[in-house]
Amino acid sequence: MKLFLHPGHAKCGSTSIQRATIRNRAILAGHHVVIPDSQLRLPGESGFNPHAETPRKFFRQVMESGDTDRLAARLHAWQDAPQWRDATFLISAENLVNHLMQPIGRQIHGLLTESFESAEVIYYVRRQDDYVLSAWQQWGFKEGKKFEEYYKEAQRRRNPHYWAIAQMFSQLYGRDSVTVRPLTSAALKDGDLLTDFFSRLADDLSDFDFDQSRSNISLNPFFCEILAEQRGLFKNVHDDELKQRLLQTLGPESELFRKEKAFMSPEAVRSIMDHYLEENRQLHRQFFPHLDFDTVFGPRRDDDLADADRRRLSRQREKIIQKRAIRELIGLLQSEKREPHMTA
Repeated sequence: MKLFLHPGHAKCGSTSIQRATIRNRAILAGHHVVIPDSQLRLPGESGFNPHAETPRKFFRQVMESGDTDRLAARLHAWQDAPQWRDATFLISAENLVNHLMQPIGRQIHGLLTESFESAEVIYYVRRQDDYVLSAWQQWGFKEGKKFEEYYKEAQRRRNPHYWAIAQMFSQLYGRDSVTVRPLTSAALKDGDLLTDFFSRLADDLSDFDFDQSRSNISLNPFFCEILAEQRGLFKNVHDDELKQRLLQTLGPESELFRKEKAFMSPEAVRSIMDHYLEENRQLHRQFFPHLDFDTVFGPRRDDDLADADRRRLSRQREKIIQKRAIRELIGLLQSEKREPHMTA
C-alpha cells in the first residue's frame, strides 16, 4: 500500500484539487488509486459515500479529542483488506498541516507513515501577499478587521509558515518523499495546478474532468472592507450565509465577486514579501532551486501603476463598489419582501 498525501495548505488550491478528486473518483479507481470518504471508509464498506467531501472533519475530531484510536482502527482495516494491497491511497485534508509541532500532530502522521509501505507528500504554496489577501477575504473581514490590520497581524504570527511546515513534513516522511510546489505556472506541469497534481497519480489524463470554473469564490475585497465595519454581521469566521445568498441572487459575475488588482497597495505587497524574504529563500534553496526566485517570490511584473495613481483608482473603486453593494442589497431585500406575495 502506498500513501499519496496532500495536506493543504488552505488557500493554496486545495478546494480545486478536492473537488476534482471527488469528480474523478471512478477514473482514479481505474488507476488503482482509492479515495476514502469523509469518515475514511473505503468502497465496499458499509456507509461508504462516493460523493462525500474529504476527511477534514474526521481529522479535526481526532485533533480536538487527542484520541487517535479511530484513525488507527481505520488504517488497520485497510491493511487487513487484501484487495487494497497494491493500491495508492489518496488523502487530501488541509488541516493536516495543523498541530505539527504538538504531540497529536506527530501521532497522526506517525500512524500514517507506519501504515504504508511508502508515502509521497505534495505541498503547494503561494506568494504570501496572495495568501494573506485570500485568507482575509474568506475569514478575516468577518472579525471586523480591515486588510491592513489583518496582514500586520499575520506577519506577527508568521502566518503562513510554509518553511516550518515543509521542514516538519521532511522530518516525518523523509526529505525525498516531500515535494513543495509554488502556485506559479513555471513550477506546474503544463502551467496548470490540476494537471500537475493528477499527473502524479496517472500517466494519461485525457479522461479526467478538470472543471476550470472558479471555486471557493471570494467577495470583492473593497466590499469586504465595507463589511468589516459591520461588527456582529457574521456569527463566526465560517459564516458564509451572506455570500451564498448573494451568489444565488446575483451570480458569480456580479461586481461584488470581482477580483481587484488595484486593491492591495504596493507598500502592502512590499511589506508582506520583505517580511518573508529569508524564509522564502530557504524554501527556494531546499525544495525548488531550479526555478527563478523572482519568478516565484519577486516583484510583481504587472505593477506598472504609480503609487499615487493606484491609490486614486482604489478610492474610486471603493466608492463604486459601495454604491453597487447598496443597490444590490436593497434589491435583494425587496425581492425577499415580494416573494411571499408571489407564492401566495
